Amino acid sequence: MCHLGFVPPYALQEILAALASDTPQGRSTAYFWTLVTFIAHLSFAQVDLFQAWHTRRCYERTRGQLFCTLHYKALRRRDITGNVQREGETENADLGKIINLMQGDSYAVAQRFWEFSGLFTSPVRIVIALTFLYQILGWSALSGVVVVLVAFFLNYPLARYDIHITRSAWKAKDKRMNIVNELLQNIRFLKFYGWEYTWSRKAQDARATELKWRVKGNIVDTAINFIWVWMPSATALISFLCYTLVAGERLTVSKAFTSIALFSQLQTPMVALPGQVSAMLQAYVSMQRIEAFLKEDEVPDWASTLSSKVVNGNGHGYNHKSEVGFSEAIFEWKEATDKDVAPSRFQLGPLDIKFPPGKLTIVSGATGSGKSALLVALLGEMHCISGEVFIDKANHQIAYCAQNPWLEHATIRDNIVFGSPAPFDEARYQAVLDACALRQDLAIFDAGDMTEIGEKGITLSGGQRARIALARAMYSQAKASEINYPNLLTCEHDQCILLDDPLAAVDMHTAQHLVSNCLAGDLARDRTIILVTHHITLCLPVASYLVELEKGKIAHQGTIPELEAKGLLRKVVETEDESSRQVLPTSPTSPIQETYNEVDSDEETKPRPRREPSNGKLIEAEARAEGRVTLRSYMTYLRAAGIFSWILTLAVTILIRAINIFNQVFLAQWGEAYEKEYPALTALTQFKFHYPWEGLPSPNDNVRPWLMIYLYISIAGAICVLSYIVIGYYASLQASRRLFIALIQRLTRAPARFFDVTPIGRILNRFTTDINTIDNALQASARTCLGGVLNFIASFGVILFVVPTFAPFALFIAWLYIRLAPPYIQASRDLRRLESVSLSPAFAGFDELLRGIIHIRAFGMESRYQDSFYAKVDKFQSFDHVYWLVNGWLRWRYDCLGSVIVFAATMFALWQGVTNGSAAIVIVQAGIFADASRQLVKVAAQLELDFNSVERVVEYLDVVQEAPAIVEKNRPPAYWPSSSGELVVEDLVVQYAPNLPAVLHNVSFVVKPSEKIGVVGRTGSGKSTLAMSLLRIVEPTGGKIILDGIDISTLGLEDLRTRVTIVSQDVSLFAGTIRSNLDPLGKCTDEECVQVLERCHLLPLLGHKPTKDEPTVLDMRITQSSLSAGEKQLLALARAIQQTIREELANAIVITIAHRLKTVMDYDRVLVLDEGRIVEFDTPHVLLSRSNGAFRRMCRKSVDWPLFMKIAAARSDLPLGINDVIRSLGFN
Repeated sequence: MCHLGFVPPYALQEILAALASDTPQGRSTAYFWTLVTFIAHLSFAQVDLFQAWHTRRCYERTRGQLFCTLHYKALRRRDITGNVQREGETENADLGKIINLMQGDSYAVAQRFWEFSGLFTSPVRIVIALTFLYQILGWSALSGVVVVLVAFFLNYPLARYDIHITRSAWKAKDKRMNIVNELLQNIRFLKFYGWEYTWSRKAQDARATELKWRVKGNIVDTAINFIWVWMPSATALISFLCYTLVAGERLTVSKAFTSIALFSQLQTPMVALPGQVSAMLQAYVSMQRIEAFLKEDEVPDWASTLSSKVVNGNGHGYNHKSEVGFSEAIFEWKEATDKDVAPSRFQLGPLDIKFPPGKLTIVSGATGSGKSALLVALLGEMHCISGEVFIDKANHQIAYCAQNPWLEHATIRDNIVFGSPAPFDEARYQAVLDACALRQDLAIFDAGDMTEIGEKGITLSGGQRARIALARAMYSQAKASEINYPNLLTCEHDQCILLDDPLAAVDMHTAQHLVSNCLAGDLARDRTIILVTHHITLCLPVASYLVELEKGKIAHQGTIPELEAKGLLRKVVETEDESSRQVLPTSPTSPIQETYNEVDSDEETKPRPRREPSNGKLIEAEARAEGRVTLRSYMTYLRAAGIFSWILTLAVTILIRAINIFNQVFLAQWGEAYEKEYPALTALTQFKFHYPWEGLPSPNDNVRPWLMIYLYISIAGAICVLSYIVIGYYASLQASRRLFIALIQRLTRAPARFFDVTPIGRILNRFTTDINTIDNALQASARTCLGGVLNFIASFGVILFVVPTFAPFALFIAWLYIRLAPPYIQASRDLRRLESVSLSPAFAGFDELLRGIIHIRAFGMESRYQDSFYAKVDKFQSFDHVYWLVNGWLRWRYDCLGSVIVFAATMFALWQGVTNGSAAIVIVQAGIFADASRQLVKVAAQLELDFNSVERVVEYLDVVQEAPAIVEKNRPPAYWPSSSGELVVEDLVVQYAPNLPAVLHNVSFVVKPSEKIGVVGRTGSGKSTLAMSLLRIVEPTGGKIILDGIDISTLGLEDLRTRVTIVSQDVSLFAGTIRSNLDPLGKCTDEECVQVLERCHLLPLLGHKPTKDEPTVLDMRITQSSLSAGEKQLLALARAIQQTIREELANAIVITIAHRLKTVMDYDRVLVLDEGRIVEFDTPHVLLSRSNGAFRRMCRKSVDWPLFMKIAAARSDLPLGINDVIRSLGFN
């Protein structure tokens, strides 16, 4: 292939030499070499197609293998719960970084295989071209070699600095993606507090930092590109100067144009080689990042079903025995290394426990004592630094229900069955629904158990999520095990079920139902169940063993009779009850609170109005555009980049092309001037032009003026090339900045409903694949396409100008070009769109995988997720593969047509009898025409496909927006809402979408100043919708809400949400410090933040020990899951906040959306909702006095009924106080 590329320049030399002889034999020789050139071009087309096919296959396979390797690693990688990185440490990869590894680094590495041949052929081509030049210009060509060596010398430090910039840019990109991921994952929580705009600005700041590194990279790339793009002109200038001025030789047309052709041959590898070397270095950086990820800690082999290794019991770790438990085992979240100067924040153990097989074991202890960590350690998710673990995770023997339920984005049934390897068991499934009290909930949904629950179970309440997760654990079916436990009768004894406080999310009556029917029912028979719970008294009658933990160590353990005989059981129960009294079982507030603990399952199912049948679908299918990319997409990008920049780019591109043509014309005149006084080209036309060389002395007498003009042409070309590069980078940077800002701002202000129906992975795909395309590929594609079009038109025009008789044939060839393009563009456009759409499910699934990896490994479902990901990758790869097959189809045909153009143009020039200078121009321009056509087929369609990324971004720029953040004409006064204001709700009607039924129907009530209102009702009654309406998370479709005399619909959302505080049980933490989570807006002093921690009883839980990196508790670095037992501490935090509210919020309106009836018994009034309507609204005492009242019916069935009556009868006013305490707390 390298040699085929040099056949045309050699043939050009022979053709021009033959024409210079002006003999019949010379004409025959010219025709012969014209035919040789044609055959060489056809051969090159075939070889190029063959080479592209094989390198592309290497690229596809490498990319697919890297995708699958990264996914496999994610399945084996240890979850980093409790593992917080210190400043300066290598960060563990999270979702944002892993997506960057897939979408950026994997492509960078795989791309090297696609362009692998160029790295080796480029030096070969340079050597051949320089050797050929030496044969033509003699030692003068060596001056060109010196220039090339100087260029390489200048390029070396630039390339090294470019590597540093690339590493820093990737880190900045990871940080930006992490912030965007945090923003999207917690968008609902941020909207509650009006903080989404702050997080949007954080994402924009991170993007600005990323683009600063890109600017530095652009400066370096500008220098590198300028050196190599101008290098052929500089090499030609120095070589011609030495050849004519120093050596005194004549620069004939044959030598000049052959040299120019060779310099052009030099330009391609010279321009490509530094880019390839730079890309190789960047791929090296990417490979280092991938290797760093692959070296991250993994769970031990026994903890993953993907491992095929045989694990023995030597050393600490896993021991394959028949029992379940620990032997002198000590665990930490992070594996200890010599570099660790600070001890682990939490250590579990030593643990020496043997859980009784086929029985229920209770694990109790105070908040933060290590109960959840014990279950996770049993699953192999913590580092076992000594001792042994006894458990059988083979053959799907484990089921796990976490404290923070993890659910798939699927139907309720799919979540319960969870891909069980056993055939679907209808009887077992129905028994699970009954045992987990899910019948009532399924009756609420039109599609029943086929209802999609959305990402993270967004459509479900906390209690529903907990019970569905429990149902999944209870439904799981163990396969027959080869190991038989002693004294057990059936193989089902092999299964161990780990339950992390599922009773905490339900009310007492439901908890009793779950204990009686689930934990003590047929589904639990002969299964080893380890239950973490605070409901010890409730569970003791069905338990056989009890373990109490204190600060990560075993305080007491033994069978129930043993502990009772020792007098320890009463102590354990009393300690747990005291803990429950200290931390009230409620949460949110001021003026809105939410506690998602179920109370409705004890009610009889009421007949409901008939509704239209539903297929249960929640998530909308991703839209795929059809037809051509819209003009709006092109205009959006042009405006973002700056229309003036593109006008300037067009002008500079035309100027560069004009200079190149003028350069060739001048060389033709220079060569012919040695023989003739008046250049032949001028005589060919009927127009009189005034050329700069007119009046110059013959180069035989004085060559300096000719060299000076050539120098001026070269300098002008260099200035234009430099301007072209700088303008391109500037325009690309502007487009990248503006489109990202527009995208993040529009998505931030999208209504909450949009995120309910749109998977986060689909949105993240816009911020990775599409933004990366806009950042890197789009500008280059557009400019290359523009240059190719101009080269195509200009070369065509020059050929017709010199050889007018070529016009009819040229029109026919042009028709063939146009005829072949449309079917290709249509097919390739649709294939690329399908390829883009097929990527989103893979990343959406990856998000889900990382959030639920512990559950997936616990159930042994890694292979299921692996197979699903492989199928998605295969689908994506198939679309991509077919697209490039179609591309190769057109490229080969265009290459052949280009060969015909070169052959025909040369033949027409020879038949017309033009001079050798004119013939040289025609042949060179025909070659440029062929190259331009080849370039256009590679780039023109690619340009439209790259603009598909802009089209996908524009799609999200059209997302429906919330009301403005600030309405300047309706800013509330600083004191609003005041303690003397009341809340008035008038005829409130709310529906989530125009095609959905109303959830609230003409709801009206008044809350007096400082009044405390409890809102109760069964699931689906509209409680949460009412809370969302007060914050305008859901906009009312009718009626109005007036708070302290102001209709909240007239206010900006930021003004409203920062003045009305909600404390939700669904708490979010953000990666950072305690300080940044407490006060994200930076409005409070350190003293105020510490005071909040004290009031919320968090200081003892955090257990902070001063270190160099974390001198104070506020500097303590945390993540979403790094606080000891994760969500358990967050729940304790929410309960402590509720206690703080009761102490200090005396003058605020408090509305508690509660499911636990005890929460609202001492409130001023209770509002009862059913089917979106108010059925009762009065004081608890009055409501309990109504014999047939709905509230009384709820309370009457609770075990706390006597307590309710006592509290309601003796209710006293609650001393509540400061609202600012809650507002300053970022993770309430």
